[in-house]
Amino acid sequence: MTEHPLTKFIPNLITLMSLIAGISSIKFSIQSNYKIAVLMIMLAAFFDFFDGWMARKLKKSSQFGAELDSLSDFISFGLAPSLLINLSFTNELGRIGWVISLFYIICAALRLARFNIENMREQSKVFYGIPSPAAAGIIMIPLYLNFIEQIKFTINYPIVSALLTIFAGAMMISRVPTPSVKNLKVKTLYFRLMIIFTVIILIFLISYFWQTTLLVALIYLLFSLLSLFTYFTKFFRGVS
Repeated sequence: MTEHPLTKFIPNLITLMSLIAGISSIKFSIQSNYKIAVLMIMLAAFFDFFDGWMARKLKKSSQFGAELDSLSDFISFGLAPSLLINLSFTNELGRIGWVISLFYIICAALRLARFNIENMREQSKVFYGIPSPAAAGIIMIPLYLNFIEQIKFTINYPIVSALLTIFAGAMMISRVPTPSVKNLKVKTLYFRLMIIFTVIILIFLISYFWQTTLLVALIYLLFSLLSLFTYFTKFFRGVS
């Protein structure tokens, strides 16, 4: 009988925890418990980060792990957030809202399939389009706004949700280059500053959870828009 070290299964176990969190989010969305549904997607993103990190540290990456990770990502950051947004806001748009949700889900599937193919060739130092966890974070912005009880935002939630869902879906399958955090290398001084900045964010998360989450999501949304603007600027300059 072939024996395998326990460390070989740790990354896959973390991936399964991410998958469980994503499926649980779907359950809570159906039950209209939207806060818990959002938190489950966030928990899935936490596990998703650490399964890849753990696999690289333990040098236990495998094709099986990559396929399992893609399946988990599709459910946790494709299906779960799209269903959540549809049940909470875009269902008010009728068939159009459902079509927008399907568009996002299909984009998530296409992005993950393309990511797997590109990674089979070589480990890219650049992401093309935004990763699915970040896309999920963007489309949940209206929910962050809705959860802030101190301030009532007077916006058209269904329309804003629809626009963010379309944008996030399109950005996932786009060829807009965005940096890959896992391959990002910084100098020691900047690394220390990043740690301090991360600690500050964690402190604010403890005290002002939804406000801080909203701010981080808006900053990333702005970053995505700037990346898109830069991409089209270079594209039109090349054409002219």
